[in-house]
Amino acid sequence: MATDFQTVVRSIGDLPPMPAVATKVLRMLQSPETNFSQLGEAISSDPAVSARLLKVANSAFFSLKRQVKTLDHAIAIVGERTLRSLVLAASLEGMNKSYGLLEKLLWEDSIGCAIGARFLARRFNTADPEEAFLAGLFRHLGKIIMNYSDPEGYRALAVAVYGGEGSFNDIEGRFFPYAHAVVGAAVLNKWNFSDDLIQCTLHHEDLAIEREGNEVQFRLAATVALADIICARIGIGAGEPDESLIVEDSKAVEALALDKGQVDDSIEEIEEIFNENRDSFLS
Repeated sequence: MATDFQTVVRSIGDLPPMPAVATKVLRMLQSPETNFSQLGEAISSDPAVSARLLKVANSAFFSLKRQVKTLDHAIAIVGERTLRSLVLAASLEGMNKSYGLLEKLLWEDSIGCAIGARFLARRFNTADPEEAFLAGLFRHLGKIIMNYSDPEGYRALAVAVYGGEGSFNDIEGRFFPYAHAVVGAAVLNKWNFSDDLIQCTLHHEDLAIEREGNEVQFRLAATVALADIICARIGIGAGEPDESLIVEDSKAVEALALDKGQVDDSIEEIEEIFNENRDSFLS
């Protein structure tokens, strides 16, 4: 599979690099000698990431009683694993060459699924919440890469989808040589992310992961798949809700053994959490 991923990456052409601040922070988090001040200094080199981290630390997402005013305090409050998630989220947002309506919807789609996957993982103990956040964030990385490398082709694809010519998955092959799931997985592989995140990105819709011997990976993918369909049902990242979707009939619900009441409650709560935190992540 690694050779296939290399072929995919070579075919992309204009591939964005891993954002510098994210690379630096991830490297620093691997060292037990790194302290909050050093992390704060590294993050402060990117004003956009710094501002986003402070905004999220003060949001309903963490429900803190005191206002967080400094990066050091924000890092101490959210913890290293959540910091990793937030830095990568803020960095991913800055990966666009331009920022119009299409890019706004792509970002809303990414952060909405990240929030939803984190909620589901915590509520039903289906996966590690921070890993679920990242898996939700990256599950459509391939779409962001497509838009980055060939914005005209991606816009043509979006127009065709919104024009009713077919679903994104059904017609993306008319515009790009590889499916967005394959592209996203290939880029995560190049960036040296974990195999769990790579396989989740690759199989976030088909859940084609051998469950026996890979239970953690399978449940992570199922968690993201459920967050994905809930976001589509609500209309996060799509402009309007898709009321034709019957979430409780999805493969993800079956895989996680949830009942209709649990699904209905999750849809309502994810929508509420997303709306409460929309401005912190999206403005």
